[in-house]
Order: sequence, then C-alpha cells, then structure tokens
Amino acid sequence: MGDVKQAACQPAYPTSAHHAGHDLAYATMRELAKIFVAVGTQSVGGGASTLFLLRRFLVERRRLISEREFNEAWALCQLSPGIHLVALASLLGQRIAGWRGVIVAVTGMMVPAAIITVAMTAAYGLIADHPHARAALAGMAPATGGMTIGLAMVLVRGARRHGLRAVVDYALVIAAFAILLFTTISSVLVIFAAATLGALFLGRERPTSREGATG
Repeated sequence: MGDVKQAACQPAYPTSAHHAGHDLAYATMRELAKIFVAVGTQSVGGGASTLFLLRRFLVERRRLISEREFNEAWALCQLSPGIHLVALASLLGQRIAGWRGVIVAVTGMMVPAAIITVAMTAAYGLIADHPHARAALAGMAPATGGMTIGLAMVLVRGARRHGLRAVVDYALVIAAFAILLFTTISSVLVIFAAATLGALFLGRERPTSREGATG
C-alpha cells in the first residue's frame, strides 16, 4: 500500500517530457511554416531565387540543416521527374520534421506562390503589349541569369572538400558545365554519371547527412 502511495506522489516526468517534446515539435513546425511561406511569397526571379532563399533561411539563419545536407538534397532532387523545387521542399521538410514537415513545406511554399502567380498573370495580361512591359522583361532576363551563376558558385563552394578531393570536386564541376553547355546530353545522365563515379571512388567517404551518419 505504501508503494502505491509513493508511486502516486512521484512527479509525472514522462508526461512532462511528452509535453516538452510536443511543444518542441510544434515550434519546429511553426518555424518551418514561416520559412516556406516566406520563400513562397519572396522567391521572385525563378528557381535560382527560390534555392537562394531556401538556403539562406534553412542553412544560414535557422541552421535547421547543414550546407552539405542541403546540397545533397538538391542533387538528389535532380533525378526526380516534374518540378525539382517541389521535390526539394518535400525532401527538406521530411528531413527536418518528418511527414508533417513534407505537408507544411510543400503547402507553405506552393499555395502562396500559386495565388500570387495567378494575380500577376491576370495583371500582366492587361499590359503585355505595352513597350515598357516588354522592355522590363528584357532587363530581367540577364539579371536572372546572373542570379543563377551566383547561386551555382555558392553551391559549389558549399559542396567542395579539401586537399586532393577538392581537385576532384572542381574537375566534376567543370566537366558537368562543359557537357551541358557544349553537348545535348541530358542532365539526368550527367547526374547519374557523377553518382556512379562517387559510388566507385568515394564509397568510403564518411556520411554527411544525419540519416547516413546514424544509419
């Protein structure tokens, strides 16, 4: 009887831990929603702008994922059909917060962007024939190209290693750039070739993602 009373008087540590874990998960989901809504409403300028914002929020500011993990996820998404950025949002959301993170990330990024796109398309239809509208589009094209080149440099810097392995990384960057620029070979084949080289020559490489490190 005394044991029963003693057990009843003990503090409910499991319950407190459960509530703490629930609060932490809720805070993570809320933060994830804010990030992807911000990306969906601010990523003007195409895929390069979206990638840049995702990296800034998730890697640099919030540190919810490492730089190498981000680059790994983006490389993996190159093999998926359809819109790569949707696949990236899904994969990043899953790595950060599981299946709930997938729903929050994809919904938060796509729904606001879709609403804004519909509104802008309707507005552009009213001024599409105006000379200033065509001139504005002509000025945007080189700017988005510059953003793409800048983003590529940032991704290369984050993916490179040190020593002789850095030479291998830069050689792959140059080779992939030359193949896509001067040939008609599919980018999917380039990614598969790089993955094959990595499996053959870098099989002993230490995992960089949390999943690989703990698996």
